[in-house]
Amino acid sequence: MAADHETVTLRLPASLPIGDLPRVTLAALLRIHRVNPTDVGDLAASVQERAHEMNAAGSDVILDYQVSSAEVAIDLSGNGRTLRISAPRR
Repeated sequence: MAADHETVTLRLPASLPIGDLPRVTLAALLRIHRVNPTDVGDLAASVQERAHEMNAAGSDVILDYQVSSAEVAIDLSGNGRTLRISAPRR
């Protein structure tokens, strides 16, 4: 991975149910970067919950996933706000 600047973006339109896509995308990135899911605690549940809240408000949701040697971070944008959820890597 090139430094801490690589980002994977997932865009979810308000017109479609988002289901488990935020959680599944995070799981795939953790596998690619060989991060043990238990090392980032409840990050997946938090991302899933916040994405559903934004989508339920009728907003498109944009998730920017970033995995570095120090942390796993997801920026969620939608419903007129941006929220960062992160967890340090152990």
